Amino acid sequence: MVRAIVVAVLWVACQGQPSGFAVPGAGSASGGSSAPRDASAVSDAAGSAGSAASGEPTRGKSDEPELPDPGRVIAELGAIPAWQAVVDRAQLLGRRGQHGVVYGRVGPAIMVPAPGGGVGSGSPPSAGGGSGAGSAGTSARPPAGSGSSAGSSAGSSAAAGAANDAALVKSPYIWLIDDTEGNGALGIRIALGDKAREGDRIAAGGAWQLDAERRWFWKADAIQPLPPGPPSDLKEPAPAVPSHTIATGPLPPGARTVSVARDNDVVYFQIVGPPPVSDGDGWQVGDQLGSPTALVLNLPGERPSYGGQDMRSADERWQLRRAQTYWVRIGKLHRRGDKPPTASARTAPVRVP
Repeated sequence: MVRAIVVAVLWVACQGQPSGFAVPGAGSASGGSSAPRDASAVSDAAGSAGSAASGEPTRGKSDEPELPDPGRVIAELGAIPAWQAVVDRAQLLGRRGQHGVVYGRVGPAIMVPAPGGGVGSGSPPSAGGGSGAGSAGTSARPPAGSGSSAGSSAGSSAAAGAANDAALVKSPYIWLIDDTEGNGALGIRIALGDKAREGDRIAAGGAWQLDAERRWFWKADAIQPLPPGPPSDLKEPAPAVPSHTIATGPLPPGARTVSVARDNDVVYFQIVGPPPVSDGDGWQVGDQLGSPTALVLNLPGERPSYGGQDMRSADERWQLRRAQTYWVRIGKLHRRGDKPPTASARTAPVRVP
């Protein structure tokens, strides 16, 4: 009898425990919580499951929208890099009713001398000049040693710039910088108005036109924003504005003479052969004047014009002097048996003082 009473009491006691109860140190099989940590884990799991069911982003995943592939967008537009439009200019003339789409990064406004400022003939100074300026009919490469129209020494350029800064005003054009080659040294004039901001990457439909001073500019008739391009893997800083003006600076650490160049090296050299007759022929360079040709070097943007119809202006070409040392970062060397290898420069040439 006593045993029956004891059993009955124990049964009643067990029925009074909460359903989520668990023995300390053991997990709860019923889903109840035996510790705050277990409760939060269950709560997180339930929240994740609920988010997945409702289509809401789950914890741990980015809730930012997926960006479109820039390459696919550009291909769908049939767009070409900004500098390629210079190479193909004969096929993109507005006066012939031709049309194309170019893309690049929006740069700063192009500065020009103020009217009546006494700065000169109306040609932009070196800081705002460069690609696309000059007479549209000029296509012949000046002889070696003549220098470019903006190829004065660093000291005189700085002095001229300081003297002229007060007389500079914004032109109707801004730079559209080619972000596919040249590390920012290549760009074209484009008339955009307020349709894009500096730093934007855009595609611009339009065609080449000549302004009253016979300078080439891209007249845009349609603008489309593009996703950002891939970041540059170059250590060298990009120039402030695209220009074929050659900067002056010291040799960077690790620079090698061109005769022992390897892929992707920074190399220094002098011109040891005649200048290229046509774009794409390359510069014959060696360690110093009188050395054998160690490399045939193409500078940024130096490619043959479409169909041989060269419509580049004088300051859309690099001008190098003999007996002067320069440095660039090159890409891959292309061996040619017993002939000097060829390579393309990935950065603009810099004059070594």
